[in-house]
Amino acid sequence: MNALRASFLSAVTLGLASVALAAWAQTANFDDRPTGFLSVRTGGMPPDAWAGTSLGTAKRLVSALQAAPRSRALRDLQFKVLVSELNPPAADGSSPPSLFARKVDRLAAMGEAESLNEMVRSAGGYVDPAIAATVVDSLMMAGEKDAACGIVRSHPLVEPFKRRADVVCKLVAGDNAGAVVAAAALRGNDPALAKLVEVAAEGRSPSVAPPTQLDGPAMVMLDLAYVQPPASALRSTQPPLMRSLVAHRTLPMPTRLDIAERGEALAIIEASKLGDLYIEALRDGVVMPPAMARRARLVDAARRASNAQEVVNSIIAVYGEARGSALFPTVARASAAGLLNIPAQPQFANIAQEAMRGFLLLGDKQQTKAWAKLALTAALNDARAMAALDRLLPLVAIAGVNDPKRLPPEEVNRWYDVMRQDDAARAPLRGYLLLELFRATGIDVPRGSTNLPETPPAGVRLVSPPAATMQALQAAAAGRRRAETALLASIAIGETPLVDLNPAAVGAIVLALRQIGEDHAGRLFAVETAIAHGL
Repeated sequence: MNALRASFLSAVTLGLASVALAAWAQTANFDDRPTGFLSVRTGGMPPDAWAGTSLGTAKRLVSALQAAPRSRALRDLQFKVLVSELNPPAADGSSPPSLFARKVDRLAAMGEAESLNEMVRSAGGYVDPAIAATVVDSLMMAGEKDAACGIVRSHPLVEPFKRRADVVCKLVAGDNAGAVVAAAALRGNDPALAKLVEVAAEGRSPSVAPPTQLDGPAMVMLDLAYVQPPASALRSTQPPLMRSLVAHRTLPMPTRLDIAERGEALAIIEASKLGDLYIEALRDGVVMPPAMARRARLVDAARRASNAQEVVNSIIAVYGEARGSALFPTVARASAAGLLNIPAQPQFANIAQEAMRGFLLLGDKQQTKAWAKLALTAALNDARAMAALDRLLPLVAIAGVNDPKRLPPEEVNRWYDVMRQDDAARAPLRGYLLLELFRATGIDVPRGSTNLPETPPAGVRLVSPPAATMQALQAAAAGRRRAETALLASIAIGETPLVDLNPAAVGAIVLALRQIGEDHAGRLFAVETAIAHGL
């Protein structure tokens, strides 16, 4: 993830979470002081972002957050709320657990182990056995064994999780004999983990069934015993489990890559991590499915480019071959390093439109503006290039590159004509979405002034968030309740694919975010929704 992202676990971890929540209700309260670590200077929200929101409402909203909302922009925004150093709302007698405990719970569910650890450490939260256990579990899921075991050795944890973690940490420390002795106590209630301990400690053949309890200790033991996770886990979309599986050395590389590609598209796996796996697979001569191998070679070429012409060639290859594929945004992000090494200068005008697409995906307004200017200059006397540019200029307007307040109707109509030429069946929905996004981003498009449809086409299945959620979102935005609005935006879309969302709801979310000062997040959400629709 970017600076704001530095993804509950499996079925068994839900059990740990329920134990933890019950324990939190009876232990330390951290809601009398700020408990985040991001400041405004480091990319966080203002300290008063909870102003106007009651503690009970804040608790309810945090608990309602999805672990992996379908929007990358809104996922990052909810993460920002959770880890920013905010003044909590005043105590109001609302039911436990605390707001801090709920933030811990959601960060763990999002797979943000390192950030969770930093937040808890800075707040002194290890004193709470349930919170400490959640951090240890998250760190183990992320493969951070040493950091997890440091907490296990220094702080009390809730049972029965403590016994599982203790055994794992003995093995990590090289105390195989001690681990076998400790595992004996697990044979009655946790025989699968005890068997894995024996395999890892005594060098036995790894021909044992994997445990069904896939929490942090189990994933570490599978790795140490060199036993594959169960096949049922491989299609999981739980962020912590996906991240753990991508790094699991027992799995075939094509399987890890498949999980990584799905995870990157869901904003769970870093594009840089996916790129690293592609290159590792090529280096080791791994046999991959043809389409995956092609994606790997595209990213590898972009990473290896050492001079301007090689970078240009790699960009042309990525954007020429991957465009139109469902994985185009994923491949583009994984190969984005090449773009950063090419300045927007006339000698590179032949890749100006590709660079615009890349920087729109990355949310870099300044770079998009520079390349858009170059692309426009290059297309002045080239009708074909101008027609191609007309596919990108609507996104440039939505991104606010020049912060337009009005657009010439004839220009908008020309853009819509290109949409209809490209795909007549999908053009009405795309045009309606474009109109909603124009208006939501502050562009005045009077009703009937363009050919863009004012209503969605008949017969198209669209998903609208619950009316109560949208009303609450609009009320919070009108009241400038920043953190509340940000979380309601994420809650509103939940796990609904962006292409299924009603454009009117998308526009309302974008407008609400801009009202509270989150213009960048709102525009990123608008652009990623437009890209999901094929614009």
